[in-house]
Amino acid sequence: MKTFVKLLLILWWLLNITQAYVDEIDPYSWKSNIEKTILIEKYLIEHKTKIVNFSIKYDAEKDVEINRSIDKIDYLIESLNKIQNNNLDEETQDLAITTILNEIKKVNDALKITLNKKKDSFELNLRVKKDFYSNLWYKLSFKIEEIHSMMYDKRVYEKKILTERELKIKTSLKKLSNLAKDLKYFWNNQFNNEDEIKSSFIKILKDIKIQISTLKSNI
Repeated sequence: MKTFVKLLLILWWLLNITQAYVDEIDPYSWKSNIEKTILIEKYLIEHKTKIVNFSIKYDAEKDVEINRSIDKIDYLIESLNKIQNNNLDEETQDLAITTILNEIKKVNDALKITLNKKKDSFELNLRVKKDFYSNLWYKLSFKIEEIHSMMYDKRVYEKKILTERELKIKTSLKKLSNLAKDLKYFWNNQFNNEDEIKSSFIKILKDIKIQISTLKSNI
């Protein structure tokens, strides 16, 4: 029963972060406060990891506001460790925990605005870059189709037995045709950042270059 009561108290503290004190008529009140700091510390460590991952994903690793929030979280974690490791009286612990919870709320309120702005800005920029590359892909796909049409020989495609040269030409033309389709519908692919767009585009260009080179050497 005491364990259940203590769990309720911990949840009460975490959900009602603006409340200053709680009367705990409980011989285990000291342990309860330590348990609270451990839970809060665990939350902050996980929260910090999520913020760092967000900043990496949305190219915001140098953002001043985000880094300031991370520093504040580190400071709060240190404060929790001090509560855990120092023999503070219950009233001081209660006040310290309440202050930390209030600071977490302030950090999260500010972060919510900053992270949303960063996410929206990043996604808008990514859409602009994707549209730019999409126009290039679409134009290039028609150029590749023109090359395919010029080189296409129905007799070679229908032959059952091909020479080594004919086989290389046929294979390269098929690959070029597939690459043209990849370019035409490349806009439909999902990308996490501009580097992925560039690397995918460069890979296709290299493949096209290889196939054109093969055609030239076998014509």
